[in-house]
Amino acid sequence: MLEVKRIIIEDWALLPFLVSTSSGFIIAVVDFVFLQSLRFQLSGLTGVFLSVIGGYLRFKARLELKKKAGYKSLLSTAKLQILEEHRLVMDGLYRHIRHPIYLGETLRNLGFVMIPSSLYGILLIAMATIFLLFRIKFEEKMLIDKFGEEYREYQRNTKKLIPYIY
Repeated sequence: MLEVKRIIIEDWALLPFLVSTSSGFIIAVVDFVFLQSLRFQLSGLTGVFLSVIGGYLRFKARLELKKKAGYKSLLSTAKLQILEEHRLVMDGLYRHIRHPIYLGETLRNLGFVMIPSSLYGILLIAMATIFLLFRIKFEEKMLIDKFGEEYREYQRNTKKLIPYIY
């Protein structure tokens, strides 16, 4: 029980991430309807592309965690948790970046607010992404606690979010 409370307290970034993301989606729709008078722009096509790519990355990464890390369902991969039989996944999407779910989440969210071409929505999604970076920091601490030097070596050989860049 103490471990669950620690995770909830240290995973404080989840709530502001969800609030910022939800607000970004709502503001994007309001912006599109009332400020843009329902006029689509070319950036909407980019938004569709990013949403599809981001959704695919999220799904594929969750599937890899379920199959290889020991999670029982796709839904259980959303919670920050270390399973007793947890295995470190370092292949597939995880071969190049440590957090493909978060990359997919960011691309999908950015795409959703680009479909209606909402600058306000984009700003809120950018803010939400900052909260994801805090969540990544906590998650990596959990993984170092579980896997030690094996995870540190994995960190040295991969990028955090963007292949070959960051």
